[in-house]
Amino acid sequence: MRDASTSTAESRAAMGPLVITALFATVAIVWVAPRLAMGSYRELIIAAVLFQSVWIFLRWRASVYAFMVYVIVEGFLINFFDGVSELNLLKDVFVVLLFFVLAAMLIARGTFPFPKLPWVVPFAAFAVVYLGEVFNPHLPNILVGLVGVRTTLLYFLLVPVAYWFFDTRERVLRFFVFMAVVSVPVAAFGIVQYYMGPEWMAAMSPGFNRAIFYAFGLNPRPEDMYFRTFSTFVHTGAFAQYLVFLMLITLALWAIPRMRSYRPWIAALFVLLFLAQLTTGGRSSMVYFVVAVAFWFLMQRASVRFSPLLVLVPVLLVGTVSIFGEGFVERYASLLDLDYVKERNMPLLTGWLQESMKVEWVGLGAGYASTAARHVGVTPLNISVVENGLAKVRFEAGLPGFVLFVSFVFALGVHCVRQALHVRDPQMRWFTTACAAYILVNLLSVSMGTPFDGSPTNTYIWFFAGFLARAPRLVSAPVGQLPQE
Repeated sequence: MRDASTSTAESRAAMGPLVITALFATVAIVWVAPRLAMGSYRELIIAAVLFQSVWIFLRWRASVYAFMVYVIVEGFLINFFDGVSELNLLKDVFVVLLFFVLAAMLIARGTFPFPKLPWVVPFAAFAVVYLGEVFNPHLPNILVGLVGVRTTLLYFLLVPVAYWFFDTRERVLRFFVFMAVVSVPVAAFGIVQYYMGPEWMAAMSPGFNRAIFYAFGLNPRPEDMYFRTFSTFVHTGAFAQYLVFLMLITLALWAIPRMRSYRPWIAALFVLLFLAQLTTGGRSSMVYFVVAVAFWFLMQRASVRFSPLLVLVPVLLVGTVSIFGEGFVERYASLLDLDYVKERNMPLLTGWLQESMKVEWVGLGAGYASTAARHVGVTPLNISVVENGLAKVRFEAGLPGFVLFVSFVFALGVHCVRQALHVRDPQMRWFTTACAAYILVNLLSVSMGTPFDGSPTNTYIWFFAGFLARAPRLVSAPVGQLPQE
């Protein structure tokens, strides 16, 4: 009788969230439908924030999965709903809600929400300097500085979120399988974009026009140029960086013995991701992938396990060229032209940094060189992209902020590698070394890009840094620091 009553109680407990979800869905349909018809998108955004606030409180770990999906589709929503500027802040609200709900639960249990990490000290010192730059007199208004803080510092809150989200080894596997499954429609949509052309996207909404770019090789010719796809992201570079991370995760899934029976599907996914990567025309992202795999070989023993998938890379490249023509090969063959690479990258590597060092030592203010800040106040540096993260920090935070930022980047990279190597569980180690390789290659690229500014890289660096901080401590049973949903 006890077993029967216990089973009945568990069934009722399991039905609770289902009933609540069904009730919310019914109310949402009745309320949302007329507002969609009237185009009242701002009311819908407010409602989405309120709903997500309640849902995070009830099921915060499920909300992390929802956040990862939103990061992927955010760009599509921003482009599709052209002119609804509030969408640019929805992800920020999501991050803040996740952190504060989590922090409230932890503090109520007598636990400090921020983990003790060696790189937090230089980051905190940099954050103090950067916050002071909000009041720099060179800024046209304080809003520019606040946007700079949002771009540069806010997503650090994802570190404790990820640290407490990953409570068992089993959740790690489920999470990365989830990420891989979600990537299927995203990659497929990018390939469909390539076949349908930019006109197809522009017909959906005029907002997609700003995301349309074209790829070309050393000698631009109309017959060899092709549309650079962006799938569900705001621009093609974000899509390409997303595919780099997912290809690494696909390699990790391939190497795990538990996933052996799924290897045909994993191989098919890798092919899909690689073909989608080619349609982006992202040469830098292809280099990032190769360098990340090289770092992975250095960190991960028995790396021969994912060699069969890597053999697919030249085969796919040759096959793609034979099917789609010489546009692809000219685009990526430019990577082998050392003079072209030097001519293109040296100004990014040294030119911007030299210019930034000419600025007074206190800097020009937070957000001064952040493109997102141009919507609230125009400066000579935020109306165009400063394609060097170190120079951007030097422009904005001055020489003290620059020194602290470099110290933080170095400490973060060393810590991520150490944490990945400290994991003893073979299954976990594949994921930790993949994440460490991805973070490391992006930290090294800060001298020729701004990985902390663009989505999804700016969220992935912080989130998976939190994962790596927790990974060596994970076991196969719930650790019990937080109540399970």
